[in-house]
Amino acid sequence: MSKVRNLDLVYSYLQSTKTPSSLNEIWKSISKDIISQKKDEISVIADLYGDMVLDNRFALTTDNLWALSSNSSVENIKKQYDDFINTDHKHKYSDSDEELTIDDEMLLDEDYDSDFTQELDDFDEDFDDTDQTYIDDDEYNR
Repeated sequence: MSKVRNLDLVYSYLQSTKTPSSLNEIWKSISKDIISQKKDEISVIADLYGDMVLDNRFALTTDNLWALSSNSSVENIKKQYDDFINTDHKHKYSDSDEELTIDDEMLLDEDYDSDFTQELDDFDEDFDDTDQTYIDDDEYNR
């Protein structure tokens, strides 16, 4: 008797049921035939889940149920997303977009630098050069 891979067990189960199933339902159905070196059931289930995620034969539905990717309802969902993505929702870049972004950032930096320099000048004016005591501009300018 040849050993069947765990993912093949899942595939066979989903093929026979023809409906999306939860991981728990899949596990209950195939657990007696699972081949694993691990004794911890949680680790085996986690490995199976990870393998299913990576195998393109399986698809996780919006209801958190597993189905075969070839299932017609899964194909319909893929087509809906493809149609959505292929419409005008893609941002079209032009060569000038990057230049505008850089120019805008440079302008912001220049404004910030001049504001910061002015604030430093104002701060320096608040101190008398000889004894470094604080002078209130409002009182001084009366």
